[in-house]
Amino acid sequence: MWHIWFVELSVCESSFSRERERIVIRRKQDMRVVMRENVRGGEGTLRCTDMLEPSECFGKINLCALIEIEPGQSVGVHAHGPDAEMYYMLEGRLTATDNGTETWLEEGDVMLTGDGGTHSVRNDGDQKATLMAVVIA
Repeated sequence: MWHIWFVELSVCESSFSRERERIVIRRKQDMRVVMRENVRGGEGTLRCTDMLEPSECFGKINLCALIEIEPGQSVGVHAHGPDAEMYYMLEGRLTATDNGTETWLEEGDVMLTGDGGTHSVRNDGDQKATLMAVVIA
């Protein structure tokens, strides 16, 4: 059962104009969890928690998910363009490629890929890593 609340707020841009914004609130227990195999040609089955559905994102976001990557698992190399993808590391450490250059991501790091660029991540460690992925339309 999905519980989605839409709250209308009045936002005053000036003393003469007002616009209405719609806000989506999704409770953790209502988020859809999907097991995705071989994501973008990567290894293993990743646990993905879809925080928001694209239909709720005003045409601005194609994906908003938490992705859990266990040791030995990965997201394969893939390109972004005309969209862009942001990874924000919540826990653990991942080996990442950024346009073919290998680096790493740790808790608090962010990676943004777009304009035809490529990226991938893999867990070479011995602990689970979790990132938030947002694909911006």
